Amino acid sequence: TYLTMLSSLLSKSKPLLSSTTAACCTTRWIASATTPLQMSLDDFRDLVPREKRGREPVGRSWSTKELRRKSFEDLHKLWHVLYKEKNMLYTELQLSRRNQLQFPQADRIQKVKKGMGAIRHVLGERKKEKLAQFALKTVEKEEADKGTSED
Repeated sequence: TYLTMLSSLLSKSKPLLSSTTAACCTTRWIASATTPLQMSLDDFRDLVPREKRGREPVGRSWSTKELRRKSFEDLHKLWHVLYKEKNMLYTELQLSRRNQLQFPQADRIQKVKKGMGAIRHVLGERKKEKLAQFALKTVEKEEADKGTSED
């Protein structure tokens, strides 16, 4: 595996990690309510070849108008997908810089950031709305308590 090769390169005499430990480090299981989700180091790499990425057009970012119609669970899932995409793009950007290559589709990073910003904006609106509703209920409750205590 990748980590065993890396360990053996760092320590010429003996590997730092055993093959079992390396397997545990490269793939982790996230416990969820229904099924485990397998994540690996491949999540940080774009699986589409560089030549193909340069030719294909990139989609657009999510707008706040679209995101307002989504549930909290959908926004959470979309945030996770965008977060993984952002990490993958930054990994590809670093590899491009290291190999002195041009980063294909550089506007993808901005679109992901814009989508994540739109999700934050929508969640902020919902939070403000809930706080306003809570404040209104509190005021109404206090007025109702004053009305009953004066009688």
